[in-house]
Amino acid sequence: MVNPEIINERLRAMEENIILLEELKSVPFDKFRRDQKIFKLALYSLQICIQSLLDICHHIIVENNLPRPATNQEAIKTISENNIIPADFANIILPIVGLRNLLVHEYIKVDLDKIYRHLQKLDDFRIFQKHIIKFLQSA
Repeated sequence: MVNPEIINERLRAMEENIILLEELKSVPFDKFRRDQKIFKLALYSLQICIQSLLDICHHIIVENNLPRPATNQEAIKTISENNIIPADFANIILPIVGLRNLLVHEYIKVDLDKIYRHLQKLDDFRIFQKHIIKFLQSA
């Protein structure tokens, strides 16, 4: 059985960072690229959103005794295969794992154009939140 407190804590962290990112996504790209405070806040906030999403996936998997995934992408696929998020939505968010890896492991080489484009897709996090809240309500 999942611990709603753990999941809700991750959802709150995601929400706090989405709010920051919503503000940053309206910053013109030239200013975004030049202002280290702005783009570094975006990098960190995106990383927290993605990591929260992945932590939720892994928690659900562990607490429901589902097969342990070898990768974060497999974690997203696993919760999809178990009808926690729809398969078509899982396919939409799978690439975010690559962004997380870039932010964590190759942070020196981050492409700010790519980051700025991801700021325009914050609805994916909101959709994920809705699916998880629905799952918690049905559990």
